[in-house]
Amino acid sequence: MAQPANTFDSYDAVGNREDLQDKIYQVSPEKTPVLSAIKRMTANAKFHEWQRDSLATPNKDNAVIEGDDRTGTALTATDRVANYTQLFDKVVITTSTQEATKKAGRSSEMKYQLAKGMAELKRDVEAALVSINPAVAGNSSTARKAGGLGVLLYTNALHGGAGATAAHTSGAPTTANTSGTNRTFTEALVKTAMQSVYTNSGEMPTMMSMTPSHKGTFSGFAGIAANRYNVKGGQQGVIVGGADMYMSDFGEITIVPNYVQTTAAANQVYILNPDQLAAVYLQGFKTTPLAKTGHSDKEMISTEVTFAALSEKSSAKIDNLTA
Repeated sequence: MAQPANTFDSYDAVGNREDLQDKIYQVSPEKTPVLSAIKRMTANAKFHEWQRDSLATPNKDNAVIEGDDRTGTALTATDRVANYTQLFDKVVITTSTQEATKKAGRSSEMKYQLAKGMAELKRDVEAALVSINPAVAGNSSTARKAGGLGVLLYTNALHGGAGATAAHTSGAPTTANTSGTNRTFTEALVKTAMQSVYTNSGEMPTMMSMTPSHKGTFSGFAGIAANRYNVKGGQQGVIVGGADMYMSDFGEITIVPNYVQTTAAANQVYILNPDQLAAVYLQGFKTTPLAKTGHSDKEMISTEVTFAALSEKSSAKIDNLTA
């Protein structure tokens, strides 16, 4: 079959209107799992400090002679540790022409780009939080950086080969991790880390953050024995292909696949006690108009924040994992 001669069709037309949906679909994830789970606190300066203390080792031979004339027990000072705040920002510039133009999916280009930038900024903060970035004091030509969980957690740090995390009992964690040998993520490593946390702190972590790839590995652990649900008549059978909760010898822990770790901490699994971790804000998330210098508008989105492991012994990390 063929068209009759001189048929005018849609391929010939030049005045047909476009068919564009009046909506924009966001295809990137926006969640910040660790940042959303931990405490939010306030800083008053760019160098934020907190104190940590620990109890003496239990002494089974603590026995004194009746009527003994006692002297003072030796006391230890607290650790005074710190982290630097990191200043994050994004600047949006849109022309007056674009703002006046009728657009699909948004009425204001500036408002749309600011909303998008705010989501991106939160993802940047999450990335810094779960990173192995050491703290950087900064100066007039070097930006400050907050140390991430990868350097804040060291007591219960499991490394491969010669890998190591420097302990810090004063100041900020400015020493980078020593490189180690990557190995496979195993259930044995999880059990060792959980036991280490409980032995050193008496606390039970409640959250395990890992890359989506490591989440897949985790779901294959032999300890997850049940792989089917009992079903009643008329219901569909369900095969369990993954695990979102892990019952360890030291408590129940929620497994969180964190897409941000894919680029920020691909070789780490964090076992966290969110009650003992904090994001400490010197400046909260805000939008600031910048000076207008021509036919465009400028606005800046920013925040200034650092991270505190209030009791770093109550969390753990498994480092040097095959990504």
